[in-house]
Amino acid sequence: PADMPHRNLRIFIVLAALAVLADQLTKLAAVYYLTAQGGGPFLSFAVKYFTLWHELPFSPGMSVPIWDPWIRFSYASNTGMAWGLLHEHTLWLSFISLLLSVIICWIWARYARRNFLLTVALGLVLGGAVGNMIDRFRLQEVVDFIDVLIPVVRYDFPVFNLADSCASVGTALIAGFLIALDLRASRRNKLLAHDHTNYLP
Repeated sequence: PADMPHRNLRIFIVLAALAVLADQLTKLAAVYYLTAQGGGPFLSFAVKYFTLWHELPFSPGMSVPIWDPWIRFSYASNTGMAWGLLHEHTLWLSFISLLLSVIICWIWARYARRNFLLTVALGLVLGGAVGNMIDRFRLQEVVDFIDVLIPVVRYDFPVFNLADSCASVGTALIAGFLIALDLRASRRNKLLAHDHTNYLP
């Protein structure tokens, strides 16, 4: 349909905005409930939290089991990426996040504006990138709180947040789409290779 790009643009923007909003609110809740300095009137705490600038004066408090021992909510902050990569390089990571956000918007406009699945996937990735970028610019750290212990191998996965989850889900959707596209092209090529209807007797 002719209006599909406009509909997908709305979905792309709204989904990214909702991901950012949910990410920032869940980080606020994590700091409020899980740090040693949390508690008190929630509204005044929220004002204090969202007006912090280059300061994160919180330390881990309680840990809340969600599905013990596999999933817990535990406060942590990170000045780098997952697994401690680029530790203390917050400024560089901030600009990388900004550049990534611009690239995601360009990719959507160039390749995905007529595809609903890619619109959803890129919207989630953009929301995740912006959510963590806000933390890096504002706090010089990223607030994390989802603590997962992987069953069987019992590997304690690095603590992450909702922005990371959105970016991971979006990336997985893109990977699935590309794999499906490749399988479809491979299947079509095999059918064409065995199609002898165009040959003259």
